[in-house]
Amino acid sequence: MANNSGATQTSDQRALALEFHKRGFLIIPNALSAIQVSELNRVVDRDLEKHGDEWVTFDESLMETPDVISRTDKFDFTIENSVTLGLLRSFIGELITFEEFEIIIRNPTAKSHDIKSWHRDATRDYNRRMEIEYVSLVYYLTDVTESDHCLSIIPGSHYRRVDLNPLDVSPGSEFDVIGPAGTAVIFHGRCIHAGKLKPHSRQRRTLHVYFARSDQHRYSEWTEIPERLYKKNDVRLPPLLYSKWNPAAVFEGVGKKPRDLPASMSTAEMIREVQRRANRVA
Repeated sequence: MANNSGATQTSDQRALALEFHKRGFLIIPNALSAIQVSELNRVVDRDLEKHGDEWVTFDESLMETPDVISRTDKFDFTIENSVTLGLLRSFIGELITFEEFEIIIRNPTAKSHDIKSWHRDATRDYNRRMEIEYVSLVYYLTDVTESDHCLSIIPGSHYRRVDLNPLDVSPGSEFDVIGPAGTAVIFHGRCIHAGKLKPHSRQRRTLHVYFARSDQHRYSEWTEIPERLYKKNDVRLPPLLYSKWNPAAVFEGVGKKPRDLPASMSTAEMIREVQRRANRVA
């Protein structure tokens, strides 16, 4: 991914950029402190209690909410975290923009395979894989051991192995992201990945933040960017970080809301309807 910032990278940043280019992902230990993780989990609990209808349950093991930042500012610092945003800014450049924020909870389950299986983000169309140009940031809010549900990534499937079809992934070629709460992983959206389910897992909680560039279509409109963010004036932040609050164009993919649904529907209601349609087709 091109860096258009013109800023000078440190030797550490250059090394991390090379690793990211080669593997398609980076693991960042201690991206959040124990105190931050504890507070974030309390905020998740409160949102589940007060706004449970804004959470979408896909099956017994998977639930998520993609519009939580419209209800609270308690997650804002995870978007602007200097530990992670500094790296993302050095990779993407000064055109970096925020795209989407969601919380995902994976509950204990007897299922052996996630509902999404191996996939690339933004579009499921294999022939459009080179159009995927954004980067994902995932924070673990719970400890993830070898016995827990985890994010699993196919190294190099964003570039060196970009012609690999998600349907052709060989068992054992994946990298499982294991780490304590507070760990973050940054990965290219073109990397094939999946949520790997484990039979004896505890509940796993993650925050997912997506970034791209201001000169691209917005990749997802499931997250409304609130006024407090797009009107923020903070010289420490990239100047266009929240500029896609009212995008002129949206990428044709899984992040685009169906245009035949009424605008009065909540984001959660729209996603449930999308799921119903997908289930009918299946």
